[in-house]
Amino acid sequence: MKSLQKDIKSNRPVLIKGSDALAHIEAMSSVTIPAGAKASEMFGFLESIFGPKASMEKFPPFAVIPLKGVVGKSIPEMETYCGCCDLEEVEEMLEDAERDESVKVIILAIDSPGGVSVGVPEFAARIRNSRKRVIAFTDTEACSAAYWIGSQASEFFATPSSQIGSIGCYITYLNASEAYRKEGYRMEVYKSGDLKGAGIDGTDLTEAQKKMLTDQTIEIHEDFKADVLSVRSFVPESAMQGQCFSGKKAAEVGLVTGLVNGFDELMQKLDPEVAAQMEADESNDASAAGKSTPEETASARALSGLKFNASTKAPKAGDDEDEDDDDDRQDSRKAKADDEEDDEDNDIPESKEDEGQEGAPAQPKADGEEDEEEEKEEGEGEEKAEDESGSGDDAVDTDEKHDRQGTKRNRSKGVA
Repeated sequence: MKSLQKDIKSNRPVLIKGSDALAHIEAMSSVTIPAGAKASEMFGFLESIFGPKASMEKFPPFAVIPLKGVVGKSIPEMETYCGCCDLEEVEEMLEDAERDESVKVIILAIDSPGGVSVGVPEFAARIRNSRKRVIAFTDTEACSAAYWIGSQASEFFATPSSQIGSIGCYITYLNASEAYRKEGYRMEVYKSGDLKGAGIDGTDLTEAQKKMLTDQTIEIHEDFKADVLSVRSFVPESAMQGQCFSGKKAAEVGLVTGLVNGFDELMQKLDPEVAAQMEADESNDASAAGKSTPEETASARALSGLKFNASTKAPKAGDDEDEDDDDDRQDSRKAKADDEEDDEDNDIPESKEDEGQEGAPAQPKADGEEDEEEEKEEGEGEEKAEDESGSGDDAVDTDEKHDRQGTKRNRSKGVA
C-alpha cells in the first residue's frame, strides 16, 4: 500500500480513519511473495488473502460498480489485489456504464474506510455530474474519502449497522527530534523559504510550518463539507466534524437517504422484476457450482463411512438413506457369496496323476485303492469349501458391523 504509506510518511493530507490506515499498512507489509512465483501465481496468492478483485456487473437497466478497499489514484496493479481501490479503474467502469444504452441506473457499491486525498474531489464531482442516475449503497462502511464520493450520488442507501461519515482530513507528523538528541544526533537543514523542509526526520516544526499543515487540512475539510451540502443541504455542521455514525444514526442526521437491510432489499425497492431475475441467476450459478462428479460423490460417501460404487446413482431427496445403505450391503454380501460359489465349482484340484506327468509316469493303482483315495479327496474338498464359505460370511458381517459403527461415529461428528 505504497500510495497511502507514502502520503502518511510525506505529511500529506489523507482521508481515512487513522486505525484503518495503520491496519492496512500492517497487512500489506506482512505479505510475503514466494521467491520465483509467476505473475498468475502471485495474483492468485494475493486473492486467497484479500479476496477476489472487484469488477462491474450489469443487470440492465442497472450497472453495479464496486468501490472497495483503501482509495488511491494511479496505484500499482499489485495493490489492487491487496485490498486497494484505484479511482482510475472505477472511473473506467463509470464511463463504460454511461456509454451503455441499456444501463439507466448506476449503483455505486461502497465498502471502504477512505484513503488518500489526491483525486477524490475530482472523482466526487464526476459522480455528481454523471449523465445517468447514480445510487450509492453500503452494507459495511463508507467513510472519509469513500463517503465524499458516495455523498455525491442522487441517493444513498445504507444498512442500519454500517459505518458512515468521518468527514474530515488530517496530516500526521512524527516528531523524533528528542529521540535524535538522546542518541547524540542533531539534524541540520539548510534551506531557502521558511516553510521548506517541514517534516524532515529529527527536526521540530516551526510555528509557520505547523500553520501551513493545518491550513492544508482545513482547506480540504471545507471542500469536503461544501460538496456534501451541495447535495445534502440539511446535514448539520455538527455531523461533519470527523466522527463516524451507524447507518441508523446517519439517516437521522441526513448523511444517507434511507435504510435497507441489504442489497437484495435495495434491488427489490428499485425494480422487483430485476431483483427476481438476479435471484434466479444466483440460484442457477449456485446450482451449477454445486454439481459434483462421480468421483466427488464417491469421496463424499466415503467420508460418511459408506461403501460406494461410482456407477451407483445418488439417492433421491426424501429417500430413507439408512434403508438404501442396508440394501447396498446386502447386495454386496450376496454378490460376494455367489462369486465364491462359482470359484469353488471352477476350482478343480490337481490330481496326483497330473503331478506325475511332470516327472516319471505314475504307477498304476488297484481299483479299490483308487476309489478309496477319490472318496477321501472329495470329502476333504467339501470340508474346505464349507470352511471358506463360512469365512467369507464372517468377513462380510464384520465389514457390515464396521460400516455401521463408522456411520454412527461420523454422524455424531456431523460428517455423515
